[in-house]
Amino acid sequence: MLAAQALIQLSRDLTSALETMGLASGSFGLPELVEKPKKEAEQLFQGYAKAKPNKEDAYAAALTFLRGQPLDSWQRDLIASALAEPIREQSNATVLGAKHFPSLLALYEAEAVRGELWRLTWHGLLYSYFNYASVANTKDDGARNGWEELRSFLERTWPLIDREAGVSVVPDWVAVLRREREVLSVNPVAKYAKAYLAGDTAPTDRLAADLGIPPSSWFWNALVLGVVRCATETGDAEFMRLVSRLLHLVEGHPGFRDEALELLLIRYHACKSPQPNEQLRDYVVSPRVWKNPKLRAAGIATAWNRVPDPVWMMVLAWVNERNLKDFFDILASRNQADEGRLAFWSQYLKQIVWTRLVFSADTMYLKNKNAAIRDLIAREEGAYAELTSKRDVDAFMMQIGSYIIIEFSKKPNACYVYKDDALPYDRYERYYAGGTDDLAFGYHGGCAARIVHREGWEDRAAVELRLLGIVPDRPGAHRVSADTGGVRGAARASSAQSDAAPASLLASHLASGRTEGQAPGGATFTMRRLEGLVREYHGAFIKDSRGASGGRLWVEDANQAASLANELSALGFKWAAARMAWYYPER
Repeated sequence: MLAAQALIQLSRDLTSALETMGLASGSFGLPELVEKPKKEAEQLFQGYAKAKPNKEDAYAAALTFLRGQPLDSWQRDLIASALAEPIREQSNATVLGAKHFPSLLALYEAEAVRGELWRLTWHGLLYSYFNYASVANTKDDGARNGWEELRSFLERTWPLIDREAGVSVVPDWVAVLRREREVLSVNPVAKYAKAYLAGDTAPTDRLAADLGIPPSSWFWNALVLGVVRCATETGDAEFMRLVSRLLHLVEGHPGFRDEALELLLIRYHACKSPQPNEQLRDYVVSPRVWKNPKLRAAGIATAWNRVPDPVWMMVLAWVNERNLKDFFDILASRNQADEGRLAFWSQYLKQIVWTRLVFSADTMYLKNKNAAIRDLIAREEGAYAELTSKRDVDAFMMQIGSYIIIEFSKKPNACYVYKDDALPYDRYERYYAGGTDDLAFGYHGGCAARIVHREGWEDRAAVELRLLGIVPDRPGAHRVSADTGGVRGAARASSAQSDAAPASLLASHLASGRTEGQAPGGATFTMRRLEGLVREYHGAFIKDSRGASGGRLWVEDANQAASLANELSALGFKWAAARMAWYYPER
C-alpha cells in the first residue's frame, strides 16, 4: 500500500517537473525531442566554421597593406578574405598583385606549420582563391601570379589544416575538400569537365554551394576551357555537333574566351572537309570578339595571330563567301543587276583570299531602315570603304592570286581586273569616287581585263580570266594564299581539267586560235607569226571572230603596251576605240 502511494507521488512529481520544463505535451525519454535543438546547434557550428569577418574591416585591412603599413595579428586574419578585392583608393589594385604579398603568405605558412593558423583565417584564404575573377584575360600579371602563389600555398597547407580538424565533427567545407582536393591542384577543373560537357552540372553545382564559389569566379571560366579541351578530343562528327553548345558556354563565361576559341578553331580546321559554320563564324568575327579576319594585317584584329595561317584563312574564306553572297543578294539585287554574277564568281571562291565592300551613299542611308544592310555594315566595321560620286552604286573588291577584281552592283559599270602590284589606287583607302580616277581606271586601259556584262559575258569572262592563269576551283581544291603565287600555278596545272568555258570559244581566244589556220586576205603576216608576237605580251590575246557569216580578227591587250601597238599597226591592224582593241580590216 505504501509502495503504491509512493509511486503515485513520484508520478505526480515527474509530471510537475515536465510541465515546468515545457515538455508536458511530449513523450518523455524519446530522442526525437532533442533532434531539433541538435540540428540547430550543428547549423550554428557550421555557420561559425565558415564565417567571414566584417567586409568593411577586411577592406580596411587590405587598404592598410597596400599602403605599405604593417599589419597586426588581427588585421592579418581580417585581410585573408579580401585578397582579391579591388581597392578603390589604390586604383582598384588587389593584395594579390602587391609586390609584398609573398611575404604575407610566408607568415601564414609559418603559422600553419606551427599549428597556430586559425582555421577561419585559412577558410578566408580559400574564399579569396575562389573569389578571384579571372586568370587568363587580365591585364594585371601581378595579380595572376599572386593568385597562383595562393593556390600553391593552399595546396601545400591543406594537409596541415586537414590533420588539425580531426575526425569528429568538422565544418562542411573541410569534409568537401577531403573529397574534392583537386580544386587546389594545378588542374582544378579536370575532374568535372567531362560531366559538364555531357550536361551533368550537379557535381559542380554542389561544389559551388559547399565551397561558396561565386558566379564571377575564375573557376567557371576555367571549367569552360576544360570542357572545350574535352570536346576537342572527340571525333569529327561529335565535335561538330558540340560546337553550338561550346560557343554558348564560352559566351556565358568568357574569362578564357581567346584560349577556348583558339582550341575550337584549330580543331575545326583539322576536321575532314570542314564546311563553313555560320554560328562559329558570326561569333568569332564579331567586333566584340576577334573582329573581322581581314583586319589582321592592319594590326586591328591581332587575336587572329593566335591561330596558324591555314586556320585564319579558313575563317577568312567563310567571310569572303558571305561577303560575295551578301553583295549580290542584298546590294546588287536592289537594282536587279545580278545577272548571274554570284554564280559566276562562286566558281572561284576557294581562290579569293581578300575581299572588301565599298558602300554607296544610298546604302549607308538605308542602314537606318534595312536590317540586312545594317547587319552587313556592322559586320564589315573597320574594313569597308565608301563611294562618294555614285550614290546608288556599290562595289565589291576581291583578290584572286595576284589580281584585284572590282565588280559593281549596277550597269553600265564593267568589272575590272588589275595586277595587285600595279593598282591605280590604294586598296585600303577609306573613300573612292568610283570612276575612272580610281576603281574604273581601266576603262581607258591599264587593266589586265575588262568584263562587260552583256549577253554571254560569263563565257567571255572565263576565257579572259584563264588567260591570266585564273581557272574555276577544282572539286576538293584547297584554298591558296595570296602571297605564295600558288593560285596561278594551281590554275595552270588544272587548266586541262576545267570545263568552265566551252572548248570552241576558248580556242578562238587563245593565241593558237585561228580560222582554218589562215591569215586574213591581203595580210603580210602569217597566223604563226602573229601568235608568236602576241604571246610575248602578258594579258594580250587573239580573238578570231571570222566565220561564214563574217567577223574579224581581233587582238586585245589589257595592258595596252605601246610596243605591241606599234607592231600591230605596222602589220595593218586598226584601233577600235569603242572596243579598246585592234582589228584587221580584211577586204
